[in-house]
Amino acid sequence: MSDVSLDRQVSIPEVRQLGIELLTKVGTPTEYAVIITDSLIEAQSVGHASHGVIRLLEYSNSVAKGSVKANVEPVVKSATESAVVIDGGWGWGQIACRLAMTEVTQRAKKTGIAVATIQNCNHIGRLGEYVERLAAEGLVSMMWCNGDPAVAAYGGRERLFGTNPFAAGIPTSTEPIVIDFATAASAEGKLRVARANGQQIPPNTVIDADGKPSTEPNDFYNGGALLPFGGHKGYCLTLMIELLGGGLSQIHPNVSPKYTYGWGTVLIAMDPTKLVPMDLFLEDVDHATNVIRATSPSDPTQPVLVPGDVENKNRAKSKTELTISNAVWESLQELANS
Repeated sequence: MSDVSLDRQVSIPEVRQLGIELLTKVGTPTEYAVIITDSLIEAQSVGHASHGVIRLLEYSNSVAKGSVKANVEPVVKSATESAVVIDGGWGWGQIACRLAMTEVTQRAKKTGIAVATIQNCNHIGRLGEYVERLAAEGLVSMMWCNGDPAVAAYGGRERLFGTNPFAAGIPTSTEPIVIDFATAASAEGKLRVARANGQQIPPNTVIDADGKPSTEPNDFYNGGALLPFGGHKGYCLTLMIELLGGGLSQIHPNVSPKYTYGWGTVLIAMDPTKLVPMDLFLEDVDHATNVIRATSPSDPTQPVLVPGDVENKNRAKSKTELTISNAVWESLQELANS
């Protein structure tokens, strides 16, 4: 077995400088470049390389193709006391999401609940980032989006749905509960990382162009499809996000003739204090999560966790350096020097 590592450690300041350089190089305002780079660094630091700095390659290419308008500022298109429509203007998705967070926070704290949709929206990064920020504001939140077709229907083999991630954030008296997962068997970005590293992927993740199961990530990129997670149950959740993400944002569901591109994003925030005193809410949540963590594990070496625990442990280990694939880092260096 080879002892050659697939990864390297890179200091966060070095990664940050490179990210900002690459984004400003394609016309992104420095303020936006900092936000986007920090978002990718955050994803990398908590262990989600699929939504980390590898995305700088895609993002630079998206500007070159005209899919992303790098200097566009998102705006509020319409609003009521509890609902707001954001027009992303085909600029950076992370910037549009920051505006959506600001708007729902203000409205939820006033009315108890608020919803935002984002139209004309590009890739928004890791959803867990946004619901975690809202939980830090004392808000319960849910978020989802549809996106480019990548996933087959249960029992089918054609790409009909996006990977359609879902996220929820729940405040506690310490670290928030952060639920964040693709409703496909894998995030597409994880296939991208496996392909870059020359690795296989787990069974029951993708099918090839003929509908046959495969563990080769290239089979997805050569006309195959991702599968929904959890069989028909995961398929139902994928479908819900496709219809509500696409329909409410007017990005449209993938199967619609009106769909061309984009991430149909929905963000809902709730203020628990409009329903119950915050101390009582936190007492229940804290007690429940403490009991769950204290549950006797089936494997003594693997304690029971709640969503967000893994990310918090990874974040604590990545305060100064990030673990980045050699292949990805070399590609970023080549892009910077091109």
